[in-house]
Amino acid sequence: MPVISKCSHTCLTNVSTKCHLCVDHNSSNDGVGWWKEEHFNASDMDGDGFLNLTEFNDFLHPADTMNPKLIDWLCKEEVRERDKDNDGKLNFQEFYSGLFYSIRHFDEEASTDDSGSDAPARKSFTQLDLDNDGLLSADELKPIIGNLHPPEHFYAKQQADYVITQADTNKDGQLSLQEMIENPYVFYSALFTEDDYGFHDELR
Repeated sequence: MPVISKCSHTCLTNVSTKCHLCVDHNSSNDGVGWWKEEHFNASDMDGDGFLNLTEFNDFLHPADTMNPKLIDWLCKEEVRERDKDNDGKLNFQEFYSGLFYSIRHFDEEASTDDSGSDAPARKSFTQLDLDNDGLLSADELKPIIGNLHPPEHFYAKQQADYVITQADTNKDGQLSLQEMIENPYVFYSALFTEDDYGFHDELR
């Protein structure tokens, strides 16, 4: 079965036989083409230096993975992208300005609070800060990583729900053949706005 290896010309190469791992580990830049070596290594669940079909699928769709190494990588990436003071963790302001908006609609109390107060964010931060050091580590982000990176199933369900609400003329929660025939535009242009169900580029 074909496997994916890391090659010296800094791209992913589909090869039929295994080859040597030839990435310069002494380089200070872990960017390899459009991806990162750390991303590859996290996807390589068995650590053999190659990605099989399952591992490559996880590499392309890390939000759908059950691989704990890749989940750890996702959490570390969230910290890395928002850690303005480079201390390896997120303080409240970094969490509030960088992550809270992305998860607030999963919290009924936070999503309905229009007061402009940061109280819902502080409550979420406190709940995540298990060691009470006033900072969030990558491990402490694991409970919300599924909200930060919803799986493709989440978006597929959103689209299906949207199509049904648009074409279900008798509002019985199901689509009949007649309803589908009478509402073809829904299936040809199944787009929804952020106000409807949220925003996702892949569905536009």
